[in-house]
Amino acid sequence: MQRRVDTALDGGPVRVWGEVVPGPDYLADLRHLTCLLLHLACQPGAQRVAPWAETLAVEAAGRTAVRGPRWGMRPPDDGALRGRALTSADQLLSASDRQGAADELAVWTCLVPKTSDGPLGWLADRTVMTARITALVMAALAPHRRLSHRLDNPDGAPMRLVVRAIPQVIPHGLYVKHLATAVDSTEQTVRVFAALCLARMDPAVRSWAAAAEALEMPPALGTRTARASSARVLVNHDEWTPRLQGVVRDLARVDYRAVEQKVRHRTSMSRWFDEWARRCRPESHWEARTYALIWQWEHIAHGHIDLAPAWRGRRPVAKDRALYRQFEASLSEYQKSELRYALYKRAWGVLSHARAAET
Repeated sequence: MQRRVDTALDGGPVRVWGEVVPGPDYLADLRHLTCLLLHLACQPGAQRVAPWAETLAVEAAGRTAVRGPRWGMRPPDDGALRGRALTSADQLLSASDRQGAADELAVWTCLVPKTSDGPLGWLADRTVMTARITALVMAALAPHRRLSHRLDNPDGAPMRLVVRAIPQVIPHGLYVKHLATAVDSTEQTVRVFAALCLARMDPAVRSWAAAAEALEMPPALGTRTARASSARVLVNHDEWTPRLQGVVRDLARVDYRAVEQKVRHRTSMSRWFDEWARRCRPESHWEARTYALIWQWEHIAHGHIDLAPAWRGRRPVAKDRALYRQFEASLSEYQKSELRYALYKRAWGVLSHARAAET
């Protein structure tokens, strides 16, 4: 960093994100970005991001309690502390590209407190937002892009999971065990989002739309779910990835595309339902066959309920889902077990895997 600063002070050019910029521009960005990091380092939990934040907290406590530390007007008195903060800012500016710098800054932006102005407003109020810093902050605050980059470039060894072994919707038991507190969204949305994240880890899948297609879902559903869910992830990426790894470890090794096809095949048949109804539910109406097929799709194939083949191409409305949930709630454990058997009655070897996926 000292060589870069000396070059800039002498009027020479400095490389920022792989591009040559004038020295004065680099020095301005360095100062304003350092000011921003100092404000972030005063937030709770900053010690996990920067060890020097603990020393900064001691000095910040002595500043005015009315406005808080104004680092842009008066930097820390400790020269070593100023050097560490400047070094952290220079590391962001000397990254090979802006996306890499945004990934690093994203860890810092997790420290931004919740305010009515939002993260961008909070950050903009605490430094001078030059064009370069604005671009960096906007990239760091875009959870959709940050998460995509992290999944495409995982730390350590990539997860080895064939896309066909990923269900459209992560099973409920795995959601409860690994994902329940990670995303501020409905359970169904989080389970679909997690499945898309697993699909993104395949080197051949380079977009959320492609992830949805790999799971035989509409591309728009993948993009829409990722944009909505990535903005509501409550944990940083360093914690989200291990949660996904836990799902991978516990996920039953089943070819879910084959199970989905088996349910589709049952859609054009009726004898299996007649036999099930005669043994388990003699009072069933013919309409219950549709709900039985949807139950198999959701609980055995772990498919998205809106994409169940029993809907025969039409999108279910709220009343359709309510009637299905009423049927689902009325099933006894024996009836559920027989519904599983009805799907696998000619392939008992696969049944154990389906039961493992359900749990």
